[in-house]
Amino acid sequence: MSGVEGSPGEVVLAMRNITKLYDGAIALEGVNLEVRRGEVHGLIGKNGAGKSTLVGIISGLIAPSMGEIIIRGKSFSSLTPRTAKKQHVSIITQEPQIIEESTVAENFFMPHYLGGTHLINWRQVEKVSREILDKAKFPIDVTRKMRDLSISERQLLLVIKACYIEDAEIIIMDEVSASLTQKDRLILYGIIKDRIAAGKTVIFISHLTEELLRVCDKLTVLRDGHSVAAAFCRDLDLKSLSALIVGNENYDISAMEDRSAMIQGEVVFELRDFTNYGKFRNVNIQLRKGEIVGIAGLRGSGRTEIFKSIVGADKHDGGSIFLNGNKTAYHSPAKAHVDGVVYLPEEREAEGLVGIASIAHNITSSILPQVSAAGIIRGKKEAERADELIKTLNVKASSREQKLHQLSGGNKQKVLVGRIMAHAPQVCLLDEPTRGVDIESKESILQTINNEMRKKSSVLLTSPGIDDLIKICDRILVLYDGSIIDEFHRGEFNEQDIYRATQGEVIHSGMGDGI
Repeated sequence: MSGVEGSPGEVVLAMRNITKLYDGAIALEGVNLEVRRGEVHGLIGKNGAGKSTLVGIISGLIAPSMGEIIIRGKSFSSLTPRTAKKQHVSIITQEPQIIEESTVAENFFMPHYLGGTHLINWRQVEKVSREILDKAKFPIDVTRKMRDLSISERQLLLVIKACYIEDAEIIIMDEVSASLTQKDRLILYGIIKDRIAAGKTVIFISHLTEELLRVCDKLTVLRDGHSVAAAFCRDLDLKSLSALIVGNENYDISAMEDRSAMIQGEVVFELRDFTNYGKFRNVNIQLRKGEIVGIAGLRGSGRTEIFKSIVGADKHDGGSIFLNGNKTAYHSPAKAHVDGVVYLPEEREAEGLVGIASIAHNITSSILPQVSAAGIIRGKKEAERADELIKTLNVKASSREQKLHQLSGGNKQKVLVGRIMAHAPQVCLLDEPTRGVDIESKESILQTINNEMRKKSSVLLTSPGIDDLIKICDRILVLYDGSIIDEFHRGEFNEQDIYRATQGEVIHSGMGDGI
């Protein structure tokens, strides 16, 4: 998409030997990046590769531990958001940040309205807003409240604000396309092309390899906190790019001990043509007793939405749920919980834990009838059950009475897994149980699921990394754009093939909607 084919512009941003440490853990190590004027430069890597940390450093939200940032020849050891803004760097995040009660025009110009006076000429604000939207080829009523717009429309408006109103020289688009409709993506691509023609620079982050090859001039690949490759898109195809992202070496992705012998023949849980319009469609899944089935898919593919619709946190528009051969439906997670269908949410801090309560109380909150009598908690019973699970999960804490908010993220997640295990449910829906935890905690949680949880439960699992699924799953289903398009059995697991499938490429011929 570059403005001058084969004639790269000056280097407007360079990152030299960028390193970021968090409490001794390495998020980035010796990362180098070089971006030129009039270029769309893509950043890609698996979850946890370091993309968000690097983007945070460029936009001034994170200070590097070591390294140098050079913007148009000026050197910085670190940036602040204000400094980044002064250097004409703007970031659009994957979560639209807007004022819902304000109009489109108000969101465009706040907090600095046209004219810089105490009196705001609203007619002029709305007039200029319309002109900008016409230029971006995105016709929308500028007097509409942001709360009345779709997520896709909100995201696109933030792109337009950064590109045309803030008039940034370096525009960072952090997975902005993930929430866009196909129609709005085409508008996004048109905006990028227009800005590049005007001499601006775009740093484009996406998990979609096909999109990156379409949009970008050059790509930098991050893997495990390192910049491992920089290549022109004209020299890459989907297969070669996937190989760079995953790496040819089989680093610690071997499966854990095969426990498939614990699987029993009967189907415990089943989805038939399960549908939530606009989120997923015609999903068919069978889960046998003692089986662990993984769902691989990119952000926005519908993984979390399926889980929430199963337990009734979200609605579903069609299809059926069967538990032990009996058709059922849930209107709330509490009702699903009673039937032994338990959901571990992706956002543990917001949806799953009580920070001011003790570890013991958090673990046993799902089994209060088992540890109480006449409405009074039996301390000895609660302590025994909590200690048992603390030991099984290797929770690092001073005692069962320690407050949950004092624990590390990994140990909080262990407690949440322990709370599910305490209930001994028939079906466990685990939405990214290893998200955001350290390697040691991740291994401990995966071992517990593989060796202990499957003894009493059937498990449906998502993960931020394909390697986690490869370690413990008996089967992996691939979800793309709301549909299951492929299936891999344990003996045929291959990280590159599964990654390509998450991009929409069907590896096994004859597979289609719903499996």
